[in-house]
Amino acid sequence: MFFLILIIFSVIQPQGLDLHENFYDRVSKEIKSIQNNSVSENLFFYPLKEQKKKSYYDFLNNSINNLTISPVLGIRISNSGYEINSMTPNPIIWISPGLNLSFNKVILNSLNPIWFFGDFSFSKHSAYGIKNDLHMETDNTFDINNDKLLFQYNPDISFPFYSNVKQSNGNGIDFDETLNYISILNKNFDITFGNFRSSLGPSFYSNLSISQNIPAFNQVRFYYKHKDKLFFSFITGDLYSGIIDSNIYYDETRSGILPKKFFNHRIDLKLLKNLRLGFYEQIIKLSSSPSFSYHNPISFYWSEQHRNGDVDNLQIGFDFDYIYKNNRFYGGLLIDEWSPYNTFSDNHHNWFAHQLGYSKIFNLKSNNSIIKIEISKAMPQVYKHKFEINNFTHHGYNLGLWSGGDSIDKRLNLIIFLDKYILDIGFNKTKIGEPKYEENLTFLSSEEIKIREYSYISFTKTIFSNIGFNFKVGYYNTENLYSDNNFIDVSTSLIYNIQN
Repeated sequence: MFFLILIIFSVIQPQGLDLHENFYDRVSKEIKSIQNNSVSENLFFYPLKEQKKKSYYDFLNNSINNLTISPVLGIRISNSGYEINSMTPNPIIWISPGLNLSFNKVILNSLNPIWFFGDFSFSKHSAYGIKNDLHMETDNTFDINNDKLLFQYNPDISFPFYSNVKQSNGNGIDFDETLNYISILNKNFDITFGNFRSSLGPSFYSNLSISQNIPAFNQVRFYYKHKDKLFFSFITGDLYSGIIDSNIYYDETRSGILPKKFFNHRIDLKLLKNLRLGFYEQIIKLSSSPSFSYHNPISFYWSEQHRNGDVDNLQIGFDFDYIYKNNRFYGGLLIDEWSPYNTFSDNHHNWFAHQLGYSKIFNLKSNNSIIKIEISKAMPQVYKHKFEINNFTHHGYNLGLWSGGDSIDKRLNLIIFLDKYILDIGFNKTKIGEPKYEENLTFLSSEEIKIREYSYISFTKTIFSNIGFNFKVGYYNTENLYSDNNFIDVSTSLIYNIQN
């Protein structure tokens, strides 16, 4: 009997990191945490292990138990074009075929088994204009000028590479994405290497430290939890600077890019079942001038930076979760280039970003429902640095708060989980100024302020075999962003085995 239980336990346990978890998956887990009056790790760390095995169509027909190959597909249509570039609104159709492969192998078979897991997912995206031609606003792929990015002001979409389609008529943009990792893990830890998105902090929208809003990046991470009371993580990764390396230059299309490194370590403590505090440091630096001390997960980056005389970009922050009855309160503070002895001085580097959020669950005709409110604000100098290589960006997108420095982001959502549907009514308003690395700048004081106000109602349903259907109607009220300031958005999508 013991061996039978052991075999069953081992079969159930081998699950990998859930790279395909979407926003509503995370909100569903948030509801469960609030119902249990307990702060779960799902609230502040992503990605984590799958809690249940998802059923995808397997090309192998389960002929090999530890290897699964399944298709990836997405078809999206929008009359406004998903804010793909400054020519919004422009109706587009967006097609995304691809492939997903995953495998696992138990290394140590015990009551607390250790297993090896890998996952590879590739999506090839092509977007085409329906009424008007769709094309890139620049042919220079090394140009990371912010107004040239795809989906720059859509916080839910980002991609690392894009080019015009190879057609004579020039209608369309091609872009692609690969997500992959290999991991050694058990129920208490994982050691993972791969190319994927991470999210550190209590917000499911956009965190102050690192968010899912950026493209995937190559990273090595170590994550450990002890008795569901202490959580420790260390992440180091490669970021794309977009800055041409003058030592490796041929022409604008064949040039070397200066590499940069990202380091983050954090510790989270559950002081009570329903109260968590998290503390972290993170630093960005030129890869060609590494200090081994930053690879040490338990070193104090702030002190090491001083000792080594480094000119890197260092940030320190904390965040929290508190659950009381049917309510969740959360928030955080990030300090950019902290000088502790001059914390409250106006004439020294002490630049802040802060975030506050609130969630409340309730039953609407026996269905789980949640209201979410969040406000985030960053001073003009946050995420910027006197050396461009140390800006907190990846492929031009901000690592932390999606709107970057000199911005304020406000969100309100009512999400209702019906028996077979998800209804989401939302409002988002963002103001963005001109972030600069300068002293004595006041908040949103630049001459041109960008405003994005978006109200919507969204209907989501899983049809069968994890094929997701979404229909959304919204209204945009914008300034200094698009070819039209005010327009209606109607979009629909069918996606399979894709995160968004």
